Amino acid sequence: MKLKKYLFGIMAILLLAVVACNNEELKNPVLTDSDLTVYFWGEGDNVTGIAWEGYDVLIGETLDLELQVSPKADTDVKWIDDLSGDILSETLEYTYAPTKEESKRVNFIATRPSGFEKTIVFNFRGNLDGFTSKINQWQSVKIPEGTQTGTFTAEFDMIPSKDIMDGVIGILDGVSAGYSSNSVIVRLNSSGKIDAYNDIDYAAENELQYHAGMTYHVKIDVNAVAMTYDVFVTEQGGAEVVIAKDYKFRRKITHLDYWSMVAGDWNLDDPGTHRILNMQFTTHTQNEAPVFTAVDDIVMNEGTSVEVKIEAVDPLGGSLKLEAENLPRFATFVDNGFGKGLITFAPYNNCGGCDLGVFDIKITAKNSKETTDLDFKVEVVDPDAVINIPSDAADVDVFFGPMKDPAEPFGWTGNTELLVGGGVNWQDPADVYDMAAVMPFEIPEIPDGKQFATASFTANLNQVVSWAWQDYDLYGIPFRTSATVVGTDYYQGVYDGDPTSTAIQQKWAVKETPVGENSTTDAGNAALVDYLNAQLANGAKAGDFVFLRVSVSVDDAPTYGRIDIDSFESGNGPVLSVSFK
Repeated sequence: MKLKKYLFGIMAILLLAVVACNNEELKNPVLTDSDLTVYFWGEGDNVTGIAWEGYDVLIGETLDLELQVSPKADTDVKWIDDLSGDILSETLEYTYAPTKEESKRVNFIATRPSGFEKTIVFNFRGNLDGFTSKINQWQSVKIPEGTQTGTFTAEFDMIPSKDIMDGVIGILDGVSAGYSSNSVIVRLNSSGKIDAYNDIDYAAENELQYHAGMTYHVKIDVNAVAMTYDVFVTEQGGAEVVIAKDYKFRRKITHLDYWSMVAGDWNLDDPGTHRILNMQFTTHTQNEAPVFTAVDDIVMNEGTSVEVKIEAVDPLGGSLKLEAENLPRFATFVDNGFGKGLITFAPYNNCGGCDLGVFDIKITAKNSKETTDLDFKVEVVDPDAVINIPSDAADVDVFFGPMKDPAEPFGWTGNTELLVGGGVNWQDPADVYDMAAVMPFEIPEIPDGKQFATASFTANLNQVVSWAWQDYDLYGIPFRTSATVVGTDYYQGVYDGDPTSTAIQQKWAVKETPVGENSTTDAGNAALVDYLNAQLANGAKAGDFVFLRVSVSVDDAPTYGRIDIDSFESGNGPVLSVSFK
């Protein structure tokens, strides 16, 4: 029974099909001219969007295009240059073969007998190999190897179009909005040389002149964690030249995912451009841990306040949480979000030195995977505390006297003592000999707005020739940037008779002075303060050197005299003690 029903159904369908074929009212739909369609040969995709997006073709190469139209019968086609109106082809085929850099628009027009036309706009661009810079228009290209967060190398060839131009290539985070967007910058500068950006300005370790049409191979070694980079440039046929070494990023960021280029219009008539070819990135390491901006150790006075900005970045741009551990009681920390924080130090004053000392500070930055620590020290000091400055070991010396050329003296340094003396050699009265101790002291860090408040000079005497007639005077010599003692530092004569030095204390030592520690008097201390502040007024600063001299005062007939002063090497050498106000 079921089989009969199935057979009846099949017969009914066949009958309907026969009736439909014999019915003159059932026909294929008629295509109108407006249904004209253009295809790529062998492909069904419509070409309109692809044609408008256009084609980049290197100069010297060719691009062959072949289209098909439907319906083909009675359809005329031609390719027309949009700018000149010239007919370039009247077939379905067109070949684009650029001979220069250009942008060219070609219209493909298909026409029906009714006059209906279908136009498709093709954009062609003739390019040199690589990328050519545009005047005042930044181009940014995504790094194919992905975001770089550790150490990597970028290598490429660079060809300037002029001997003098302004061309830049940079590496950065995101699309460039200007020079300051870039972390790494190498430049063909308008002086005709190649340089790079270092933290706040352009510089170059070595000079390298560039020339139009020459190829320069550039290698940039980047450390995104440290935010530093090196640049090496090899001129075509030449040797490698170091342009940058440990240069600091311009934009301080630890993840880089684009490179960019631009040409400046410093010369409006003909500014010039440059090409970049064979760009290649090689990843060495990748980092996921947060990266802090370094903070220097801090030295501050009690009773003052210092604010320190804390900043960390996540290499992949993620969120961070900042925390402070075991802060001293006078410190507070605020996490302001987005990897930024502020720590404030405000040690107490007049509390018996309760906050004096050195404190270890630790700030942590956490992302979803890792934690990084920032460690630095804060030292709180008493601004009125005395600082003991030992004589500098670099050039503690004794010079012999006036019969020697002051410009070329010879020196004598004992391992454990400095000799001061003068008079006549008893073995040969015609032989006058003299000795003076010249002692350099390095100026310490001076608090802002401060000057010397107190000063004293102390040295240890090993021996005093008690029967000598001579006295031993103390002088200050003008400051210098080096600890080197020179012959003109020598003097033997009446007290305050040397116009090139400052008299500080007459008879700092005499024949009655006992061995052991000997210091300046109150009057000598006051003169020493005036001398030191005069050096500051004349431009002396921390790291420069002042010089104290102990020499013989000859007020009577010369005779033998000598004192021995412990030198630096003895471990009990001369000391200059100072404080500031």
